Amino acid sequence: MNGQAPEFSRLISVSRLPPKGVEEALEAKPVERAALAKRFGLLELPVLKADLTVLPDSQAIVVSGTIRAEVVQRCVVTLEPIQSTLTLKVDVICLPEGSGPLPSDELEDEFEFFSEGKIDLGELVAQQLGVNIDPYPRKPEATLTQTEFGRKTESPSPLSQLSKAIKAKKNKQKP
Repeated sequence: MNGQAPEFSRLISVSRLPPKGVEEALEAKPVERAALAKRFGLLELPVLKADLTVLPDSQAIVVSGTIRAEVVQRCVVTLEPIQSTLTLKVDVICLPEGSGPLPSDELEDEFEFFSEGKIDLGELVAQQLGVNIDPYPRKPEATLTQTEFGRKTESPSPLSQLSKAIKAKKNKQKP
């Protein structure tokens, strides 16, 4: 995040968690959704909600639940807006920063770390959203066409292009 404060921040103190854990319902405010839309290159983020369970588990904190988001992106073919709904399942293990060795170096990516005894549930939700957004959104009916001088033309097949190139080469070789 380049040292900047997260756009969507909801801190929870680990030391205040009861042994049975807590249920947290998060909803991003309009200004937070606008900032996240900018961060993730979206046209709009009309909805971002999460229902999470935060549960202490020996030395770790387990965050699980569901994230629901509505995103508006630009189609990579037509450049028209596309709205889609994402429903994401979350299951993240949070460890204190500087924790001892992890069970396996290969598992390091499956953990999130927290510092100063606080977990930022909002940022955790934002990160989960960011990695699940379609990087190349495309309308179902969108097709690729070739444009020539502002007119749409049929895309030539690779074989027809090869055939034309062979004919052109033969025509050049004729005396």
